[in-house]
Amino acid sequence: MKRAALPALAVCAMLVTASPAQARPPERSTLTQHRVVSDQGEACGFPVAWTINLTAGLTHFFDADGRLLREQAHIKEDNTVQNLATGKVVTEGPDSFTQTTHFDEAGNPTHYVVTGLAVNAGALKDVGRVVLVRDAEGRLDIAFAAGPHPLREATALGDALSAFCGILA
Repeated sequence: MKRAALPALAVCAMLVTASPAQARPPERSTLTQHRVVSDQGEACGFPVAWTINLTAGLTHFFDADGRLLREQAHIKEDNTVQNLATGKVVTEGPDSFTQTTHFDEAGNPTHYVVTGLAVNAGALKDVGRVVLVRDAEGRLDIAFAAGPHPLREATALGDALSAFCGILA
């Protein structure tokens, strides 16, 4: 009877001490970016400059093997757009949205989920939820949208600045 109890105790001990592989803890960082996106009239028929001032709180999530699964960015922006021909400036922001980027096993982005207020320029709003996927050529296509998304639609067509033409004319 004692001999049969020893293997059972050994198995119980292994079950108690063996733990499943744990995912690497999330990593957090902050990104601050200032950039200008501009053209010489291709988007609107007049030159446009979009000055972007962005701060993002980033969290990277990993699997048990240390592979990046997703990145969640809580983004805040205070921007301006300008008609460079007339000098008209429109405040674009404050914006506040979350962008979650999902990655495949090789670390390549597969799709993006954006939720919140991404453009806030007077009557021009890009707000709600949108899911973007990469096509075979690497361009972003809208797979799902709830709410108006003029910036995302313009970006999918190849020129984000064209979303601002109406408010800058």
